[in-house]
Amino acid sequence: MDETRTSRGGGAVPTFEGIIGAHPSMQTIFEVIRRVAPTDATVLITGESGTGKELVAAALHRLSTRGNGRFVPVHCGAIPEELLESEMFGHERGAFTGAVASRVGRFKLADGGTIFLDEIGEMSPKLQVKLLRVIEDGRFEPVGSVSTQHVDVRIVAATNRSLEEAVANRQFREDLFYRLRVVPIEMPPLRHRREDIHLLVAGVLAQLVAKGLNEVVVTPAAMEALERYPWPGNVRELRNVLEQMVVLGNAERVIDVQQLPAHLLAAREVGDDGISMPWQFGAAGIDFYREMEAIEDRIIAQALRLSGGNKKEAARLLRVNRTTLLEKLKRKRAQGSPLAMLLGPPRGQGTTDGRLFVGEPTTDHLPPLPLLGGVRVA
Repeated sequence: MDETRTSRGGGAVPTFEGIIGAHPSMQTIFEVIRRVAPTDATVLITGESGTGKELVAAALHRLSTRGNGRFVPVHCGAIPEELLESEMFGHERGAFTGAVASRVGRFKLADGGTIFLDEIGEMSPKLQVKLLRVIEDGRFEPVGSVSTQHVDVRIVAATNRSLEEAVANRQFREDLFYRLRVVPIEMPPLRHRREDIHLLVAGVLAQLVAKGLNEVVVTPAAMEALERYPWPGNVRELRNVLEQMVVLGNAERVIDVQQLPAHLLAAREVGDDGISMPWQFGAAGIDFYREMEAIEDRIIAQALRLSGGNKKEAARLLRVNRTTLLEKLKRKRAQGSPLAMLLGPPRGQGTTDGRLFVGEPTTDHLPPLPLLGGVRVA
């Protein structure tokens, strides 16, 4: 593991083949790379966009016996489907309109080295068949050719899609999936390894200085904001934000909270699935059942409001049986839930003016509702 200088505490940034990460999940990935790189096993790298899948593929190549050969990336999702076959396998002159000369494909260029098939999940079924044959025996025919070519390449693929789901939906060949997934490597999103953010900040800033940009200092408050932000674009987004801050930085060459983009400061904490999480977990934690009960109260109150107090319609909106809703309301009334204030008196009892409760429910008496999927239910 090599090391580069950091501006935080004067220590060192732990890196592996240019990949920064001290989190246990990254250390596990580094160990897998060490063990798999010397082999010719196919590797499938999965993870969200911006997590560093191509860096892992390049590390596998450099540490392999093919390290002196070419590392040839192919971004399958960025090349039109009608051109991808030619891009990968080459073509003969006149094979299609515009093919004025023969062309060597990426597989031939990678002969003796490694080919990296990024966004493999976007590949058409026709090309999947051809790729499966290359994996099995290294043979293929260029577009428009009847002669078979042979290559000796190591194949590394990556995707940000669920190939298991694509297989289940018959969008991706099951046999190809298992041939690619001999060794799986799953890249964690940056929000799952927040401990690495200050290391990544130091590493990226050092790289920017090496490119001739100004050296800057990140204040503790700004670093805290960076570590709190969920980074949906992962390391790539972090890198782009930092470069923007350096290029547009102030004369003091300091990145403080005031200089950070507004969306970083406005973001809420998110859970593993990206849903907003408004609860603050203190040392004692939270009362899970009370919080869930409060959420249920607010959702039921919203359904009652939209239905004008009609419990049958509210049950339809909630996608539950009417009897289920009635039982919940009965239980909540008995428990003294704030929702009971919206229900009026029990059946058969009138209001103070002799009427039964028929008014539109409101949610004024309920506690504030946490965000659900980023949408606040009124």
